Amino acid sequence: MESALALSTNFNERSDYAVSLVYLGKFKEAVELLRTLERERPGTYFVAANLGTALELLGNNEEALHWIREGIRRNPQSHEGTEWLHAKIIEAKLAQEKAPDYFKSHSVLELDPNEASKPMTFDGQTFSPKEVGEAIKYQLQERLQFVKPPDPAVASLLFDYAAIEAATNILESAEGLLKMAAEYGYPADRVQAQIKLYDGKIAARRTRQDVLYGLLALTAIGVLVILYRTGIFVLSSKDLRKRNAGS
Repeated sequence: MESALALSTNFNERSDYAVSLVYLGKFKEAVELLRTLERERPGTYFVAANLGTALELLGNNEEALHWIREGIRRNPQSHEGTEWLHAKIIEAKLAQEKAPDYFKSHSVLELDPNEASKPMTFDGQTFSPKEVGEAIKYQLQERLQFVKPPDPAVASLLFDYAAIEAATNILESAEGLLKMAAEYGYPADRVQAQIKLYDGKIAARRTRQDVLYGLLALTAIGVLVILYRTGIFVLSSKDLRKRNAGS
């Protein structure tokens, strides 16, 4: 894409070229081109969104937040309506700039794992746990193309995602997300505390399943005994002949 579009004068193709520069890690060049495109055609959604992303990757979070919010204003339903989370990520990164240890005691969404099954409100918008989980998944899929561990913001998102997954879906997959959070630098003590909690819930669930299966097995055996005694169920050809002889 870089070689094909580098000399293009077409607006859309130059925008695509800017995206290729982002993928190549040439963030400064991408920002310069996107600024030019914004001056040429103010109000274009994808220019604002890509400019915000490029600025964030360049480390200019304050201006990045401005352009991500501008992109949301221009097209609220972009990125499947998940750009509100992109803005929250940058807000958290700005908080970290002021307090380097921010992510040791905070997360992007400040989720309480014990409340992750309830509706959540961010900036006046209320979302179901499923909607928040889908937004995190979408944003992570995009972000992990550019961001490698360690990264406190990604680690925080993974921790929040694990809380929602545990509350609404599968504990085992929540544990997998917690391990990824640790790889990206989330505080090990908080990760291990949650894994220990989930391990206990998994063990309790398996115990309940074992008891249930045992009761079902005993019930089945009891039914067979009753059927055998009444002659409806036979265990051998000898039993069958006895039943036929009796009838």
